[in-house]
Amino acid sequence: MNAAKTLGASFLGIILLNPGMSAAKTHITNTPSADGHQMRESAIPVTVRSGFLAIVAGQIGGQKHNFVVDTGTAPSVLNARLAKKMGLEVRSGALVAAGRWVITGQAVLPELELGPIHATNLSVTVMNLSAWEEKLGIEIAGLVGMDVLGRTDFRLDYDRKELAFGGVATDGIAVGYDGLRGLALAEATVQGKRVRLIVDTGSDLVVVYGENWGTRDAAGQLSPWLEGNGISVAERVGVRPIAKPEMELDGKQFRGLRTYYVPSAAVTGYDGFFGVRALKLRGISFDRATQTMYLLN
Repeated sequence: MNAAKTLGASFLGIILLNPGMSAAKTHITNTPSADGHQMRESAIPVTVRSGFLAIVAGQIGGQKHNFVVDTGTAPSVLNARLAKKMGLEVRSGALVAAGRWVITGQAVLPELELGPIHATNLSVTVMNLSAWEEKLGIEIAGLVGMDVLGRTDFRLDYDRKELAFGGVATDGIAVGYDGLRGLALAEATVQGKRVRLIVDTGSDLVVVYGENWGTRDAAGQLSPWLEGNGISVAERVGVRPIAKPEMELDGKQFRGLRTYYVPSAAVTGYDGFFGVRALKLRGISFDRATQTMYLLN
C-alpha cells in the first residue's frame, strides 16, 4: 500500500516542500481567518476509527465528502481519484516523508468547506488514498491539515466525538506551533534525548528518526528490522521497535508506548512524531491568536 500513513502503524509525518510556493502560502498566520460570523462556536460530529482516526464530513463544490483530520500533514491532501474527477491541473511537487524526498502531485482546490471554515484556492498535495479507503471501507476525499483547521480556534474531542470551532480549551499541555511548516512541534525527551516531535492526530504511535535509538539484547544484537511494517508514499521503510521506551513531555513521564525508529537522511527540522491517542489524550485544542496547541488530558 502506498499511503501517507498506514492505518494502525503510521510511520511518518509529512510536510510538502515546494520551491515554487511562497512562504505566504504556507504560513498559517498569513492564512485568511474565519470572519466574525464563522467564529461563533459550533461543532460537527466525529467518527473515530481504530481508536484514533478522526473522520468528519465536509464539502467540495457543494458535495458532501469524508475527510480524515490529520494534524501531521501539511498541507492538506486531496485524493487523486477526486482530483481526476474534478479535472484539476496536477503539477509535480516534492515532500519529505520519513526523511526521504518523494515526488508527489500538487493542485489548487477551488473550495473546501469544513464546519464554519470556507477555504478557497487551497494548495493541496494530491495522493492516491485508495489504501485508506480500502482499510476504512468508505470513500475518503482527503486529509485535512492545519492549513485548513488553523484558520480558526478549534477543539478535537475524542470523548465527545466532536470537532468544535470558535472555542479554545487551555487546560492541557501547551505546545508551540510552527506556522512556516504548518505543524505543532512539541519539545520532548525520548530515551533521554531531546527531540522535536509533530503532534499527529493521524497516528497512534511514537516514531523518531535516525539510526541511534536501538537497544541491544543480551547477545549485543539490535532488535530486528520489521521490514514492510512501515510503508511510506515512497517505498516500504524498515523500522525497529525501541525496547523499554520512555518519553517525557512537559515534565510528565510516558512509559510503555509503542515506539519505533526509522532511518532519516533529509534534514526536516523535526525528529519524528507522536500520535495524540498514543499518549491516551482525550483531544487537542488550538488557539489561533497565540499560535498555541493544547494537548488535553
